Amino acid sequence: MYNKLLVFGGNGFLGKRICQEAVTRGFQVTSVSRSGIAPEAPTPSDSHWIREVKWESCDIFKPDSYYHLLSENPNIVHSVGILFENDIYKKIIRGSFSEFLKYLQNHKPSLDKNPLIDRDPNMTYEMVNKKSALILADAFSEILQKQHSGRLLNEKASPTFTYISADRGFPLVPDAYINSKRDTESELKNYNDVFRSIIMRPGFMYDEYSNNADPSYLIRRGIEAMNCANHVVFNNKFDFINNQVRPAVSAQQVSKSVMDHIVDKNYNGVVSLEEITKN
Repeated sequence: MYNKLLVFGGNGFLGKRICQEAVTRGFQVTSVSRSGIAPEAPTPSDSHWIREVKWESCDIFKPDSYYHLLSENPNIVHSVGILFENDIYKKIIRGSFSEFLKYLQNHKPSLDKNPLIDRDPNMTYEMVNKKSALILADAFSEILQKQHSGRLLNEKASPTFTYISADRGFPLVPDAYINSKRDTESELKNYNDVFRSIIMRPGFMYDEYSNNADPSYLIRRGIEAMNCANHVVFNNKFDFINNQVRPAVSAQQVSKSVMDHIVDKNYNGVVSLEEITKN
C-alpha cells in the first residue's frame, strides 16, 4: 500500500483536515501550496499533527516546482479550488456574517463577471478548478509511466488521484463553477489506466470547530433547518425539493471519506454526497 500522501492546497480549509486525517492513519503527509506555510492550529490538539506534516511551496501550474515530490509515488489529493473568480470571498467568509452578506449583495448583479479589473489572470474557474488539476494529473501520469513502464496499470495497489469536486452548484454562484468541476471529472477518466481516480462530491462544507460567529456556521444552520423542514413537512417525497435542499457536510467527514476511499484499493470513481455523509 502506498502510504504517502501529497495534498495540493493542504493548508486550506479542507486540505488541512485531509492532512490531519492522513496523519492519524499513519501516512507520511506533505502539503503543497503557494506559500508553503502551515496553518494556524485551530485548537491546541491540532499542533501535534501540524508538526507531522511537511509543508512545501510550489506553483501548481509549473510541474517542475514539484516534480521531485511526484517521483515518490504518493497518493495525490487536489484540494485547490475557487467558488468565485475573486478570492476576496475567502477572506470575507472567514470574517463576520454581516461582511459576507454585504459581499453577496454587492456582487450579485455581476456574478458572471469579476468586478475587479486588476485580477490575477489565473484566478478563473478554468484555470484553478480545471487546468490546475489536469496539469497535475498529466505530470503524475508521466512520472508513473516512466518509472513503471506500464507495470502499475494492472496492480490493485496503484497510487490514487483524488479530486475535490462538488455535489451541485450553489445559489448565487455562476454555473461556470460546477461546469468546471464536471469538465475536470470527465477529463480525469482518461487516466484510469494509470492511477485510481477518486472524485469527491461534497456539498456545503463547514468545520466542526467553527464558532457561531463564523458565516459558515450560520449558513450550515440555515441548511439544516431547510433539511429538517423538508423531512418533517414533505417527508422527502419530492425530488425537486430534495435536489435543491442538500445536506451540509463537515470538512472532517469529507476528510475521513477521502482517506477511506484511498485505502480501499478497489475503489475508483465518484463518491457522492450521500456516501460522504455516512462518516
